[in-house]
Amino acid sequence: MALDALTGLSNDLIATSWRASTKAYTTNDHYHQEVEGDTVFFASRPSFLEKDWSDPENGSPFGETKMNREQFPCMRSIGNDVDATVNEAFLKNLQLLISTSFPVSVKTVVDSMRSQRIVFTGHSSGGATAILATVWYLETYFTKQSGFFPEPLCVTFGAPLVGDYVFKHALGRENWSRFFVNFVTRFDIVPRIMLARKASTKQALPRVLSQLDPRAGNQGNDQSITGFFATVMKDTATVAHQAVCKLIGNGEPFLKTLSSFLELSPYRPAGTFVFSTGTRLVSVSNSDAILQILFYASQSSNEQELSLRPYQSLSDHRSYEEMVHSMGMKVVSQLDLHHLPFNGEESALSDLGLSTRARQCVRAAFEAEKKRVDNQSKIDAKQPKIVEKLVWIEDEYKPKCLTHKIGYYDSFKESNEEKDFRANVTRAELAGIYDEVLGLVKEGQLPDGFEGRRQWIELANRYRRLIEPLDISNYHRHLKNEDTGPYMIHGRPNRYKHSQRGYEHELLKEGRSAEEIKRSECGSCFWAEVEELKRKEYDEARIKKLEELLEGWIRDKEVDDEHIFMEGSSFRKWWHSLPEVHRRGSSLRVRMG
Repeated sequence: MALDALTGLSNDLIATSWRASTKAYTTNDHYHQEVEGDTVFFASRPSFLEKDWSDPENGSPFGETKMNREQFPCMRSIGNDVDATVNEAFLKNLQLLISTSFPVSVKTVVDSMRSQRIVFTGHSSGGATAILATVWYLETYFTKQSGFFPEPLCVTFGAPLVGDYVFKHALGRENWSRFFVNFVTRFDIVPRIMLARKASTKQALPRVLSQLDPRAGNQGNDQSITGFFATVMKDTATVAHQAVCKLIGNGEPFLKTLSSFLELSPYRPAGTFVFSTGTRLVSVSNSDAILQILFYASQSSNEQELSLRPYQSLSDHRSYEEMVHSMGMKVVSQLDLHHLPFNGEESALSDLGLSTRARQCVRAAFEAEKKRVDNQSKIDAKQPKIVEKLVWIEDEYKPKCLTHKIGYYDSFKESNEEKDFRANVTRAELAGIYDEVLGLVKEGQLPDGFEGRRQWIELANRYRRLIEPLDISNYHRHLKNEDTGPYMIHGRPNRYKHSQRGYEHELLKEGRSAEEIKRSECGSCFWAEVEELKRKEYDEARIKKLEELLEGWIRDKEVDDEHIFMEGSSFRKWWHSLPEVHRRGSSLRVRMG
């Protein structure tokens, strides 16, 4: 199988990426730019200074920090509403890069030749910067601007891990993982370094970095290298074992207890990894499987190998030139859901030096991926049922309420008719389905791309707009606001919050400004605000704000204006009870008659 069939990268493109990466070592700028045919390459300059790998001002155990949501709005979990975590030193390297002429150079390429391909590349820490520069490009052009822009490629060589699970998940949700290809020689220590605690590697890190620099040459054996390698692999083992325990749902009790009080590295592989052995290239896109391979591929089978492995881990980081030149002669294998270990790919696993235990762990990673896909299929199978119940509310329940001269919110709150009972059953059944989905999302038991599927986003949004008013009605019908507090503070189910975040995220990608998104948020909670205002003394500012927001909600179809403004509506009755001076100046005066 050809490498370009797996990764979309030709040998020539990889070779040019490597050449640009090596030229970046000697540039006076923070990046090197070159053109090959219709492709522009931006190679980030690597650094082997400790401060560029572990920020001295960062006090966290692994040098991590949260990404700024304003700058990187897509790099977050919608289900758990948390921002991605990345290495702060690498993030600062990116900020330094975009403070140079780099953004202008990229814009010039985008504006002048839109058919060009843009490749971000780098070796070692330059690869980490390239990964974040690619994310910056995607956020800048694919999220915040409309129009056609060339899809990027990120090709790294021996890059350290950059971000956490949320970082990996966000790339998958946005369908951006396909842009990232990371080449890793089998024993290279660099892709494993970030799995070790900062405190345990701090003393030896400067010495190790100096030896990783290909310009420094071979400095001979050094005991600090042996200790550093052992420390990194020990922490990598703990992370890998804990990850397997989570994948299989049980595992060794000791490790589960250990992970409850021992801080583990948050960093996880993202994108496709292409592992290089002496005779083979092995492509893997499953993050959990990559993590297991990072640990087990460096293991030793005897004492002699064990003594050599620390120095191999350094020399492998300096061997990418050889790897690039020999790619055309290597067998290319792929490990994925359709090419599971123990099923025709045993030679690839043997070349990676994976033991029986290692193969079981890799297989567990793919089985977990298969389970996530199966869970998605089960959810998809429930979509017709969801649609059927929503259609009943839209086409039967709401019209029947109108024939009785009452909006469906008020009818449900009174619950005097059989149709209201059926609506309540429908509400409860849909809540069960959506709570199940949200639980799977929060636990990472669905594919990363699930939350990014437009069909699902639109259906969840339709559900929120239509059914949340019934939940608000039910909350106030049972006087829960008196016992528990306001619906928006203490009563709103997470399923609606999740749906709303997904909707707002889509608005962001459509080019809506933050101010527009804020004005459109929470229209399905209109009745909750009305109920709170009805219980309070006249609050002019708050009522005017609601009236202003209502116009936008009507425009965006967040609320059903026919049911809100009809004669006999509880909202209409309450509005007419407001002071005359308010009603005369209200933006709703014409609608109210």
